[in-house]
Amino acid sequence: MKRAALEDEDLRRLRRLRALVRRARRGGNRWGDRELEEFPRLYRHACTTLARLEARADNPRLLSEVRRLVGDAHGIQYREQARGVANVAVGAVRLFLVDAPRAIRAEWRLFALSFGLIYGLAALSYYAVSRDLDLASSLLNPEMVETEIRQLEETAEGEPFRGNFTFGLGESPTAAAWIMVHNMGVGVLFFAAALIPPLYLFLLATNGMMLGTYTAVAGHWGQAGAISSILWCHGVIEIQAFVLAGTAGLCLVRAWVRPGPWSRRHALLRESKTAWRILAPVFPLLFISGLIEGFVSPHAPLDVRLTVAVGTGLALVVWVLLCGRGTPALTAERRSP
Repeated sequence: MKRAALEDEDLRRLRRLRALVRRARRGGNRWGDRELEEFPRLYRHACTTLARLEARADNPRLLSEVRRLVGDAHGIQYREQARGVANVAVGAVRLFLVDAPRAIRAEWRLFALSFGLIYGLAALSYYAVSRDLDLASSLLNPEMVETEIRQLEETAEGEPFRGNFTFGLGESPTAAAWIMVHNMGVGVLFFAAALIPPLYLFLLATNGMMLGTYTAVAGHWGQAGAISSILWCHGVIEIQAFVLAGTAGLCLVRAWVRPGPWSRRHALLRESKTAWRILAPVFPLLFISGLIEGFVSPHAPLDVRLTVAVGTGLALVVWVLLCGRGTPALTAERRSP
């Protein structure tokens, strides 16, 4: 590149970009944090320089050289978008068994925030209502409280409280289908609400208080254990799936609020990959929880419900903590040019 055609600083940045492009092509070296922050800035500067040279059109050789460099850098910057999934089945397996649990582990802080709020408020509301039943109508929809109390009073002595889970086994297919559709809609609601964080916090708080209050009201009739065994039979999967959906939305918010060295558009593009990896398992999980809620929770004996609750909980823990380990995942992806 001719020094007279460009400023020294322009030349320095173009040469640095060329060096990074060469490193990326060799593939033997991975970029560190400095290169990750530096590359998008150099790429944007090269695009600006190319536009200036095209407007001047007084040095075709230099223009061709810079255009080629920008093209190479563009291919590195966006090459992941162009990669197709050659085998859909293999891609799906990798998504659910490798990429999703890795993304969930990487976003543990967001999950801790959501779980702390929903379960913390559930515990507080349970404690408060268990001491004073009159508080229930303040923490939960009064009509829901009245319906629950009426159902508790109508429950025969010695019979376990089943709440709304009174449909027969023959109605289970229809009930399960309705539950799946409803819960998937709630999952979408959690994702959308997370795009407006105050609304998401309100949604978490509402669900946490509902969970704690409903259980505490049943406790005044000695039925907290009975209804909990039904709720948690499917709820171990269901509630966690809702939080997954909300966390996926929070990832997109973070890209807008804290784009880092990227433009907001590019930051959203990058975070959308993380959001998708977290959101994708939500709907299969809600499908499974819908089957459990329709066929197991209302009809299975206590020991089976407890086994399902504990088993699904352990399965979720194993999936999140152990699947996808081995080769460094998100770190390797972030550091690979």
